[in-house]
Formats: sequence, structure tokens, C-alpha cells
Amino acid sequence: MNQALMAKWGWALLTEEQSLCCNVLRSKYLKGKQFFDCEVKSSDSWFWRNVVRSKEILRKGACKLISDGRETSIWDDPWVIHGTDFYPKSNYRQQRGLEKVSDLLLPDGNWDTLKLRNLFDQETVSNILRGGNPSGQGRDRWVWTKESNGLFSTKSAYLIQALARAPLCNIAPALWNKLWNSKILERHKVHWWSILSNALPLRAPLAKRMGFEEVSCPICGEAEETTEHLFLYCDFAFHLWRSSPWGVMPVPDSGARMWDWVTFLWNLKSRGVDTDKLFLYASIVVDTIWRARNDKVHNKSMGNIKHYIDSISSCYTDYGSCLLPLHKPIETCAWSSPPEDWVKINCDVKVGGETMCAVAIARDHNGSVLWVAAKRLHFSDPLAGEAAACLLAMETAVSLHHPFVLVESDSAIVIKNLKGDNPTWGIENYVRPCKLLSTFMTNCNFSSIARNCNFAAHNVAKWAFANNVTGMVDISTIPVNIFCNDHEV
Repeated sequence: MNQALMAKWGWALLTEEQSLCCNVLRSKYLKGKQFFDCEVKSSDSWFWRNVVRSKEILRKGACKLISDGRETSIWDDPWVIHGTDFYPKSNYRQQRGLEKVSDLLLPDGNWDTLKLRNLFDQETVSNILRGGNPSGQGRDRWVWTKESNGLFSTKSAYLIQALARAPLCNIAPALWNKLWNSKILERHKVHWWSILSNALPLRAPLAKRMGFEEVSCPICGEAEETTEHLFLYCDFAFHLWRSSPWGVMPVPDSGARMWDWVTFLWNLKSRGVDTDKLFLYASIVVDTIWRARNDKVHNKSMGNIKHYIDSISSCYTDYGSCLLPLHKPIETCAWSSPPEDWVKINCDVKVGGETMCAVAIARDHNGSVLWVAAKRLHFSDPLAGEAAACLLAMETAVSLHHPFVLVESDSAIVIKNLKGDNPTWGIENYVRPCKLLSTFMTNCNFSSIARNCNFAAHNVAKWAFANNVTGMVDISTIPVNIFCNDHEV
């Protein structure tokens, strides 16, 4: 039974969908109870029993997004939306009179941090604050955390089901996505999938399953033919890797697995390596190794090592001309001043350890700094931090009665949300108040910029974090070179 499809019905009941079928199911089976609280009875229909079993999938992705907290139980409902299982962890200090999440809010709708720290452990407090202050508008609602828009999808539910069937799988879905989106041939993607899923008919794995006696590597004959030996540690494979233009090669007897090797290649991007080119070359290498191995097994012959190296080089040139984009000169851009009477506010955040510092820096049409605001954030989510920086900018601009405001951030996701595109549940409690504050201005625009156009805000955020500065900052205390627009300080 595909529980992912059944989970779609469970989600409809959980979110109180008012379709005819859902109303019938609620009347017959739920009878006023919450879907997560219902249990299967022997008299229940086959369909309903499978819908109830889908709770295990829903519990891994469904969470309440707090608005006013009046309908959400502190301990019985999943509401810590950035937590691992969505339930709060107690620090074992008992406080009476606290039953609903609304009891943890101040009169102004913000979180009562004193109550949070008295009731929960530090990780839970950090995860709660990371989501921002509740909007206070409407009822608490369910969101599906496996999709950025918060809407349930059978695709993500099926992924949960598939991973549950293979608990030993340690390959993150994001890495699979990166593989399928790589700039390599489609058959190379399938080949990588076969390698990383241990689906190739290699001698050592087949011997364990079917009792074959021959397990040695057909190329070198010196070790068992496993995935790692054939593609990494075999002397033939080692020479092919070493001949690459990047000079990367696996370390013999290091114990690294194929996913470790692939992740290592991708992570070289942080060292300035063009990993699109490198991974295309790596794909040709493993394809060549597999072809050479099959020639040896089925045709009893192999070419010399130089032949295979030349073949890899030739294929890389041909494939690269079709798959890789032509090099384009990097366009330089710089910060530009706003029109007269406007204020441009640049936002950024500095992440360090378990805390962050959000900063907003406002300048006029002459480029003069009008004010700088900083705020310490007790969590370490960069996306939420960027959204919090934009909210800090809007709150400060409204308090200072700026009529014409342009807010700039180098987080394209945050700016798209502020413009109403691609809503993301994780920053909803920052985006909503920003939009509300914009109604207090004559005109307010949001703009996404490149990192090299946001150096001033970036530098101020680093300085404020290092010096533990919060609130409205005295501009004279900030070193002058911090406000440069063309490089990082």
C-alpha cells in the first residue's frame, strides 16, 4: 500500500478540508476527535485503517504554525516548527497554569522569553525564537514542513516513506537532488545512481547473495571487487584519477565510501574549483572504469592505461562543449544611492555559533549614513536571520517616519517572499509584519542585490557581532573603513 497517497487523505482531515468525503469520514470515524488522536478499530474499513496508518508519515512533516496559540496545547501538539520532531523539550521545571501556547505570549503578541527559558531546554527555545513572533492574525494552522510553501505533496510524503524503508541510508535527499541536477549526461546520472545505491553486479556483493566463489577484482586481481575498490582504490582507477587536470586522487586504505568521494569533489567549490567541470570529468572516469572492467570480464582484454586516459580527455572536451555554459565575464556592480527624498536600507546578518547579529544601515541620496540598527538573535538560521534583518529595517524606518524607503538584501528568497512570490513558511512570521509595516509608508520597495553590492551592511554586521552591539548604534563609534562599498573588511 502506498501510504503516501493515504497520507493525502489524512492531511485533508488534519487541515479540516470541507469536502463531502472528508465530512463523511469525520462524522463516521473522528466524531469530534483530532486525526492524530484516533486509533484503528477492528470494525473499521480497509480504507480508513490505511488512512490512520498514514499518521506515521504525517507526524514527520506536519506541524502547527502559531498565530495566536489559543488552540494549540504546549505538550500535546507539534508546534515547534524548526524542531526535529516539532514537540518542545522540557527542562523539568514545573510551571502551573501553562496549558496553551497562548500562555507563552506577552500581551503585545511577542514570545515571553522568560517563560520559554523557564519551561524548555535551550535548543527548544532557540527553535521557537527562530520562527519569529506569531502574527496574532487568525487561527493556528497546519503546515507541511517538507515543502517550502507549507502545502502537502505526495512526492515529499513518498520520500519519507521510502527513507523509512531504508533506515541505513545515510544519503541526504539534497545530495540526490544535486546529482540529478548535475551538468552531466543522463546515462552518467543513472550510472552514478547505480554506483551509489550499490546496484551494480560486482563480484563481492554477488558472492554474498548467490554464493559465487570468484570475488577478486577482474582488473588487478589483488582485492575483492567492491564498489569502493573498483572505482577508487584499484591501481587502474587510481591512475585515472591522478591523471585529471585537478590532480585529485583517493587516499588508499582511507576507508572512504563512494558518497564520501562525491561529496569531497562537490565541496571543492569552496576552494575555488569549478565543480561542474570536475564532476563531469569524474563521471567520465567512473564510466571509463566500468567499461574497462566489462571489457576484461566479457572480452578477456583491456586497452593500455594511456588509451583510457586519452579517451577520457577526448570525451571531456566533447561533452563539456555541449553541457557546460560558455564562460561569461563577471559583471561588476556596486552600491548605488537612492533617488532624492528616498532612504535606502541595506540589511545583512552575521552568523556565529549559536547566535547571530542582524544589521540595517540607512543612507540617503548623497550616500551619507543616516542611522545603523543592530539586533542580537539567539538562533543560527541564516535565512531567518536575513528575514529578521529586513524586519529590523522596516521597524526602524517606521519609527523614524521615513516616507520613501528602499530595502535591499542579498537574500533572494527573502526578497521574493516580501514581494509575494514563492511564500516560505519558515520566514512567514517575519514577512507578514514587514508587509504590514510597509502600509505606514508612502512608498516602499524591496530589492534583491548581489553580495558585492552589500559590503557596507556585511561589514557592519561583522563589526556589531564582534563587539556585541545592539540597538541604535552611535555612528561615530563605527570605524570609517567599515562603510566601504567595494570590499569586505
